[in-house]
Amino acid sequence: MGQVQVANCFLLLTFWNLHIAAQLTVESVPPNGIQGKDILLLVSNLPANRLGYVWYKGDRVEPKLQIVSYIINTSEITPGTVYSGREKIYADGSLLFQNATPGDTGYYTLQVIKRTLLTEVGTGQLHVYKPVSKPSI
Repeated sequence: MGQVQVANCFLLLTFWNLHIAAQLTVESVPPNGIQGKDILLLVSNLPANRLGYVWYKGDRVEPKLQIVSYIINTSEITPGTVYSGREKIYADGSLLFQNATPGDTGYYTLQVIKRTLLTEVGTGQLHVYKPVSKPSI
């Protein structure tokens, strides 16, 4: 009887592990950006049934720090309170910083709104450095 219980437990755990969803991730491309260049916050492992996206400056959802929102069905883009005009949101939720500055360095949070009106949140970090001059000999 003990072997049957162990086998059933193993089958249950195997089945359960197969259905764990990957977590929403945000990564900077390139990882270390250079002032004046473009940097992308690339989004991976998006949930299904998405309604739209909202990007925030900082490590949490904070309406007063909203950068931009995007509604998928209509492709409607709405600038937020901290939108600088250099950010471009894509249909996959990724956010491009054009002509990045050291002031762009920091955390950024993506809120994905699903059709059920539930949300998923992912946070990534952006690093922007001043270019290093080539040493002269």
